[in-house]
Amino acid sequence: MIRGVIIEGMSTVGKTSLFSAIKRLHSQTPNSEKTIVEVSEHYSQVLHSYQGVLRSMDKEEHISLLSRHVDYLEQQYDWINSLGHSKPSKGIFFLLERFHINHRAAFKASPEIELLEKRLSRMNAHCVLLTLTKDAVEPRFIESRGEAWKSYVMGKSTAAQVCETFVDNQENLRMATKQSLIPTLEINTDEADWDAYVKRVLTDLR
Repeated sequence: MIRGVIIEGMSTVGKTSLFSAIKRLHSQTPNSEKTIVEVSEHYSQVLHSYQGVLRSMDKEEHISLLSRHVDYLEQQYDWINSLGHSKPSKGIFFLLERFHINHRAAFKASPEIELLEKRLSRMNAHCVLLTLTKDAVEPRFIESRGEAWKSYVMGKSTAAQVCETFVDNQENLRMATKQSLIPTLEINTDEADWDAYVKRVLTDLR
C-alpha cells in the first residue's frame, strides 16, 4: 500500500506549514503508515541556489530530478509488495512539495511530465493547491517575512503591481492543476487554520 500528498502553491501560501501539520497529525492517526518519505521544495523545485547563486533548471534537468524522486518511491513500493504486506501501518506515505505543477507552470505540458503524473497516480498521489484571495496577498506575500523579503519581492514595483503578478501566477498554477492527470484539491489559506486544512487533505486522500 502506498499513497501520498503533493503540496503546490506560491511562496508564503503555507506549503511548509501544511507540510509540517500533515506529518504531525498523520503520526497521531491510528493504524497510519509508519514509513513516511518526505521531499521538500528545496529538493524538487525549478529554482535552486547553486553555491549561493539562484539558478533555474532547464526542462530536461528538472524532469531528471523529479524522475529520481519517483524512481525511489516506486522501488520502495515494489519492495513492500514483494514482502506481501497488506496492513496499512506497513505501507508508505509520501509528501512532496513543489513538484509536477511547479514543472507545468514553468515549462507547460510535455509527454515527460504526463508520464511522471501517471506513475504518481498509480501510487495514489493526490495534489493540494494552496491559494490566497487577492486581499490576503499583500499582508502574507509582501509583509509577512520582514524587510529583506519585502525588498526582494517589491524590487521597483508598487505593492499593487506585486499583488497583481502574484494573482496572475497563482491563476497559472490553478490552470496547470486542471491540465494535470493527478486529482487536485484547492484550499484557500487566508485563515492559516492548518489543522483544519490537514483534515480536508487526509479525507480527500481516502
